[in-house]
Amino acid sequence: MNINRTTILLLAMLLGLTSLAFSQGDVTSPYSFIGLGDNYTKGNIKSLSMGGVDMALRNPMYINMVNPAGLSGIDSMSFVGSVGINMNNSTYRTSSVSSKFSSANVNHLAVAFPVTKWWKTAILLLPYSTVGYEVSDDDITENGVKTSFYYDGNGGMDAVSWVNAFSLTKNLAFGINASYYFGNLEHTRKVTFPDSVFIFNSMVKEKVLLSGLFFEAGLQYFYSLDDKNTLGFGLKYGNKSSLNARSDYVAFSYLGEELYNNSTLDTIRSWTEAKTTIELPFSVGVGISWVKTNKLSLAADFKFEKWSDFKYFNTDLEYTNKIRASIGGEYIPESNNLSSYWKMMHYRMGFRYENLGMKFANNELREYAISIGFGLPLRKSKTMVNLGFELGQNGTIKDDLIQERYVRVMLGVSIKETWFRKSKYY
Repeated sequence: MNINRTTILLLAMLLGLTSLAFSQGDVTSPYSFIGLGDNYTKGNIKSLSMGGVDMALRNPMYINMVNPAGLSGIDSMSFVGSVGINMNNSTYRTSSVSSKFSSANVNHLAVAFPVTKWWKTAILLLPYSTVGYEVSDDDITENGVKTSFYYDGNGGMDAVSWVNAFSLTKNLAFGINASYYFGNLEHTRKVTFPDSVFIFNSMVKEKVLLSGLFFEAGLQYFYSLDDKNTLGFGLKYGNKSSLNARSDYVAFSYLGEELYNNSTLDTIRSWTEAKTTIELPFSVGVGISWVKTNKLSLAADFKFEKWSDFKYFNTDLEYTNKIRASIGGEYIPESNNLSSYWKMMHYRMGFRYENLGMKFANNELREYAISIGFGLPLRKSKTMVNLGFELGQNGTIKDDLIQERYVRVMLGVSIKETWFRKSKYY
């Protein structure tokens, strides 16, 4: 295996950005205070540039993170590595005010390789959810006292996944994904009375540690129309599973503006290491694709997650079922045209719609996004730089709710290197 210098440099730069993204705790969404936070959309940069479709696709160059059966597309003599990051620029607005935030996060770290000709395996590190919000509000009570409310949260969950795909026949593959979820969520709520030194302020701090196993299974079947055209069908099922939750909670009151510089402090309620379980719902997804080899790919996916039964501790928020529908495509003008780089590039586009599984004031939150992307092949290597852009909107400004509009830049590198192949000399 020989990775050229350009690939090494690209990987080093991207891994550096990845470590930065892991360390960031920026604001991600005011709605991330709900439950486990905002869920990330699974997929490599190519898939996300096509609206997130990958249920019925497989490719020797890319690690399928949507359907575990799609890993069967990896060559039996090749190692595949992939890394990606997302950078977001969001504007949040209500009917009267707006604000802007930027953040960055890891999209994935992944490696895949063959065990046998019919068995492929991969290790993935993926973000699952994120919590990042900071909201403040001032009000005047009936007695004319100014009251300030402050809400803050950070943290999230990640997943380490072991994916295995088995080629049952040339056209039929089965896959299974075992994931270990882990992370912590922190929330702070504070009520203060800045104009009065005689009224006690109050604060509540909560920290939750989460961990648990989750399993998914997938199938893919491909039907050849002729030598170049293939129809693909995909199916995936994620089982209902449990997360172990350990929470620390403290509520107290205090006098003055500076909490830790005052001697007057009264603990109202507290507990440590309280243990419970949180049930993750089952999910099912289906997909269809049409691929013209080295020229055109078109695909559509649909996914359902039963979040209407989800309970997060004793919160009484109303959850609804999550639904996501996406469609996308990729076009390659001439994959073997070495004289024109523009004709060798991969051009991608997609659209997705999501019901986010949250309901406020009888408004179900939805998200719409359109994406474009480019696959930039490096000459004299089997390395692809993937660049994607997504423009989207979620939430609403109705009934004093918050709407987010965002521009997301996605950057990744995919490497394919040959193992165990002897060089020939003439």
